[in-house]
Amino acid sequence: MATAPEHWSLLTGPSNWFQLAYPPQWLPEERDGVMALRPPESEGFLAINSIWVDDKHTASFPTLQDIVDEFPKSRNVQRLPVADLDGLIEVARGEACLSPVRSWWKSLLHPAQWRHWTMWAFRRGQLLLVMTLLHNNTRDNELESLTRMILGTLEIPETPADPPEVFARRALHLARRKFPLLEANLGEDFQLELGGSKLNLFNFYRAYVRTPERFEEIVLPALTTVVQVQEWGENQTAPPLDAVRNRLMPMLYSEQAWQDRFPEFSGSPWIAGLAILYVVDENSAYWYVRDDLTEKWGLSTDELHRIALDNLQDYFERKPMEMAVAGSEDEAPSMLMPGKPDSYNASRLLSHTFLAKLREFVGGDLAVGVPGRDFFVAVSTKADVMVDHVRERVKEDFQQTDHPLTDRMLLITADGVSELIAETE
Repeated sequence: MATAPEHWSLLTGPSNWFQLAYPPQWLPEERDGVMALRPPESEGFLAINSIWVDDKHTASFPTLQDIVDEFPKSRNVQRLPVADLDGLIEVARGEACLSPVRSWWKSLLHPAQWRHWTMWAFRRGQLLLVMTLLHNNTRDNELESLTRMILGTLEIPETPADPPEVFARRALHLARRKFPLLEANLGEDFQLELGGSKLNLFNFYRAYVRTPERFEEIVLPALTTVVQVQEWGENQTAPPLDAVRNRLMPMLYSEQAWQDRFPEFSGSPWIAGLAILYVVDENSAYWYVRDDLTEKWGLSTDELHRIALDNLQDYFERKPMEMAVAGSEDEAPSMLMPGKPDSYNASRLLSHTFLAKLREFVGGDLAVGVPGRDFFVAVSTKADVMVDHVRERVKEDFQQTDHPLTDRMLLITADGVSELIAETE
């Protein structure tokens, strides 16, 4: 992989199938599963098509000619020498007309517009990446050279992760192999049904794509927990309040994910696309409090919140947070973050006492990124450049973390917590 200029941005493909760097002026976009990069003030673009072939035989993979044949019209197609790029197997160029084939008399009135293109095909295992540079009209040699620089930064994992549907089938096969006495099936919305329970595979898949070799290590503990929960009696699934009062904790969650997937969980919207839910801590695991259980306890959401915050404060005292600090020796610290992951790291932002200590430590207001449950990063608002850098990193981390929360930024002031709106928004 060639070293990209430091100011270039990073693009990560679906299922973590690839990463490449590109000039920050180029605009990334996605349409119908195909990613693209558009240079500024140009109708040309670089399309990135990811193709997964279940069959491992080479004959099952489409060739560039197969893809060219999908154009309504093509001409002057020629194969080019394969450059020394990792995984590159084919290169071709030619011209194409992207308009649908029309009758002869319409073609006389509106002649076809031919556009130049170059294609590169990369293969790793069962993954095929096809990069297509489509020019405006005439071939742009400068744009082509810059595209080759971009492709020089391309990284493809040695073992690409399975796509979601293949991952789900593997999880189903693992469940049936490990727990043959329980009925197992795949449900809707990326869920696995095991016995009488449903397991959402979303977060496990996010963890898997970063380390595909750990498939069973990631999925099996979740399946085991589902089976154990099924063996619980009513005292475990619907315990009296006194039995769990001291173990009720607040948990930040994506508001959209809560409303779409788990509306039965007790909670309320917060800010910046976040919601506050509540869990019962079981030491090595936790489970979410449901609305029917809150009603059984006779608690309002406000009462449940107060109990959970008191327990959070007790948790602080038992497990003080170790903070990593960045900044110059002559000035107050400019950036803070947890020293190690913890399921309640993000939840600490609900504590007014904790927020006051953060502000006191840096000597003013803070911009905070909370991409996932286990981590946050707080930056002094006086460090403008650092805030902008953290904003971009938070967006990247949000796409990859196991328990995603939000790609938006928070603002901590003496008045409390609000969303930090970028000046360009």
